[in-house]
Amino acid sequence: MDAPHALRGVTRGLHHVAIAVPSLADARAIYETALGMRALPVEFVPGQKVNVLVLFSDTQRIELVEPAAADSPITNFLAKRGPGIHHLAWRVENCAKAIATLKQAGLQLIDDTPKPGSHGTTVAFVHPKSTGGVLMELVEDPHS
Repeated sequence: MDAPHALRGVTRGLHHVAIAVPSLADARAIYETALGMRALPVEFVPGQKVNVLVLFSDTQRIELVEPAAADSPITNFLAKRGPGIHHLAWRVENCAKAIATLKQAGLQLIDDTPKPGSHGTTVAFVHPKSTGGVLMELVEDPHS
């Protein structure tokens, strides 16, 4: 999948697809047991007030995201839209530089500075108003 035009030169490919779920335990049974995906340990991300379960099918990564508080952004998403795809996450070399590049290109960002993500990543979100209605995340991953 090619990056949208505004992200060309900023991204190194798709990092993951995030799926909002009301319950990691229920979703895990489908993805890990029925589909045979390999799971990492669940991690709490305090800045987003979510629990994240990273799953792999070979090298493809998805993240199941469960709200961990009533004021989590995922709580609001689930209330409005129900379970489903929440965002696309793009791998970037340097999250701060990617933010600056996208701002200069006129995109609206949710995060003006990088934030800690799950499993040692650094992340920032791009507002869906700037990307054709799709919430996008920039991910600087020291493990990839």
